[in-house]
Formats: sequence, structure tokens, C-alpha cells
Amino acid sequence: MPPTKTFQSELSAATAGVANKRSLLLRLVRAEQPITRTDIASRLEIDKSTVTENVKPLIDSGVLREDTLEAKGQGRRPRVISFADSGDYFIGVNLGVRRSQVGVTTLQGEIEEEEDFETPSAVSMALRQTRRHIDEIVRRNKDRRLRMIGVSVPGLTDTNRESLVFAPNLDWRNVAVAKELAVEGVRVVVENDSTAAAMYEARMKIRHSEEGLMTNFILVRSGTGIGVGLVLGSEVYRGSGQTRGIAGEFGHMTIVAGGKQCVCGNRGCWEKYASAAAAASLYLGDRRLRPGETVPRFVEIVAKAENGDNRSRRTLEQIGDYLGIGIANVIMGIGIPRVIISGRLVYGWQFIEQPLREAIDRSIVGKTEGWSVEAGSPAGAAIGGALEVAVEEYLSTV
Repeated sequence: MPPTKTFQSELSAATAGVANKRSLLLRLVRAEQPITRTDIASRLEIDKSTVTENVKPLIDSGVLREDTLEAKGQGRRPRVISFADSGDYFIGVNLGVRRSQVGVTTLQGEIEEEEDFETPSAVSMALRQTRRHIDEIVRRNKDRRLRMIGVSVPGLTDTNRESLVFAPNLDWRNVAVAKELAVEGVRVVVENDSTAAAMYEARMKIRHSEEGLMTNFILVRSGTGIGVGLVLGSEVYRGSGQTRGIAGEFGHMTIVAGGKQCVCGNRGCWEKYASAAAAASLYLGDRRLRPGETVPRFVEIVAKAENGDNRSRRTLEQIGDYLGIGIANVIMGIGIPRVIISGRLVYGWQFIEQPLREAIDRSIVGKTEGWSVEAGSPAGAAIGGALEVAVEEYLSTV
């Protein structure tokens, strides 16, 4: 794994590309807007003149705008920078195993609209339904400019981020997603859903902390399956060379030898024991469903636990224990001690957190200092992550 660069060297090195410098700076502006040049310089630990050098051409071209705030008292009125309200918009598509979402955002960061639908089992039908939603959004926004489409998928993607290579829980293979969802003149970027969620959480960390842009963490996304996203210096790591699409597939590491059969063909995979979908089988145990009984959904198990049902609480505690075992393995393998949990598991965090921490404490990671695990936002694992993919790709081209 390549060493992490400091932001100062990335932004100040004479050989660094102008586009890359601006992409890093724009990420902070988007997260904190409106923000002063002084605050930008302070957060990124660079000279104010360097900020001006990168911001001025973007203001002149209409990408950014600078406004004067009303001052309190007799002091100097501060000038703040934000993205110009150009009318440009972005479409995000989250193709989930059970449900999918299509949404719209702008550079101001708010989700303007969102539509949710059950994911068809046949990939052709799923893409056709998604295509209809995209076409309808474009029709409704014919007076605005669509800049980029981001698609998050529950599986491996190709190195060009255009196709879904394999989605184990849907049994979809070699799907030309970008080609099928293309809008004339607009790029479609396809990203693994865990990586997309990690991108979303990276922006949230910039907004809600004083850490600046240099954030390192592991994101564990748990829903129907489990995926892992890695963020180094607020940049997602996708692997290198021919392995770019496979980075983060820890959900299919074995944690129980000879355990439950997984859709990937292996036995005892982490996601068979620690995903939101695994809760149903842990809750039911070996017994069969009674006549008229349906498989309980994760949110239903959480609701029962909140109402004092012991079986539900034990189920969530088991999930937490297995989750902690896997997280300890991931921390040991990667060497990043900070973990953020994303996906449906967040809804049961109050029952999962303690057994998760106890499992990590039992491992060698627990004998060290500095590790942390926290719950992230469920939005990042859904439409939020997909929209982040679209916006981040656009910012990298400005």
C-alpha cells in the first residue's frame, strides 16, 4: 500500500498538477461552505496566497463565488467562498440488493429529490427501471445542466469504473452499467457501494471535525452483505493495477471454518454472521418458519429488542460479537485503527456496540491504544454515497 502524502506536500509541490490541487481544496469548500480564505488556509495548513492562487480562477470562471457577510459591530466584514448556484445538478443511483434509490444533488450539498424502488432480480429489468427514473429526472430538469452520474453497486467494479464485474448477492456478472445508463455528453461513474459510503463519510468528517483534510479510516458497510472502504488522507484507496476492483471485499473472508454456505461459494464468510441480513438466520436459529410467518427484517428485530425482547437482543449482541471479530482482523491487516460503521446495522447500534468492543478487546488490537469504532450515517450506504461519487468525480475535473 502506498504511503500517505501530507496535504502540504500535495498542494505545494511544484510538480503537483493544478487540477489535483484544486480538487483537494474544493472538497473542503463544499463541506464547509461558506468559508473564508483564512479558514481554508488554516484548515489545510497552507499560505493564504496559495489559497488565492487556486481560488481566483475558479471565481473568475463562475465555479465559485465570493460574498461579503454582514459584520457585527464596527469590524471588517468577512468575505466568504462557496460554490456558485449555477443550476448544475448531479444524479446518484444506488443499486441495492433489496432496494435501490435514484436521487439528485447540487454542489451546495443538499439532496433535492430521491426515489426508492424494489430492486428487480433480473439485471436487465433493474437497469431498465433505473433508466426510466434517470430519463424522468432529466426531463424535469431540462433547463439545468447535468454534470455527472454516480452509480454505487454491491460488488466488484472494473478498473475503468464503468462496469459491474460481479455482485455475489444478486448474481449479476459483467454488467456494462455506464453504457446502459448513459446520458448524452454526461459521464457515468460506477463505484463499489462500500467505497461510495467511505467517500460520503470522508466529507462528513471534514464538516464535523477539526481534523482538516487528513482523515484516515476504515469504513465497514453492512447490509445484505459486508464491504470495506479504506480512506487515506481523505482519499479512497481502490487497490492498484489489476486488483483495483477487488480492494475492500473483506465480507468474504472466512471467520468460521466450515461455517454457513455463502453465495460466493465459500463457507463461513464474515457477512454470513455479521451483516444486517444475517440477523434473521441468527434470530430464527435452526427452527423452520411457522405457517404464515415471514423472515424478520433487521429493523423489525431492532424494534423488538427496543421493546425488551430478549431473543432479539441476543441476536444483535451476536451480530456485534462477530462484527468485532472481523473488524479486529481488518485493523490488524490494514493498520488503520479508526473504524466507521455504515449501513443498516447503525439502527441497532445501541445493542451491537458493547459486544463489538468486547470482541476487539479480546484480540491483539485490544492490547494497543488508539483504536476506535463509531457509527456513521445510514445515508452514506444508500443514495448519499452514490451522489458523492458523482460530485467527487466532477470536482476532480474542475
